[in-house]
Amino acid sequence: METVIRIRSNELTSDLFNKIKALFNNEEELEISISPVADFGLNKKESREEYVNRVNKAIRNLEKQTSNVTV
Repeated sequence: METVIRIRSNELTSDLFNKIKALFNNEEELEISISPVADFGLNKKESREEYVNRVNKAIRNLEKQTSNVTV
């Protein structure tokens, strides 16, 4: 499985790494590539509820192993 996750830099937490680790728990080795990207809509103001909904949707997509994770 391959996935791309786009997040704000302040969302890069140990909790996110633990969730990624849980999703790929059967894999012996992972490759993680991090690079800055152009504004793709995450810099807009959003309420806490909108933020939580966006992140939960991305997590559900990962858990379903869909090829795209929209955030």
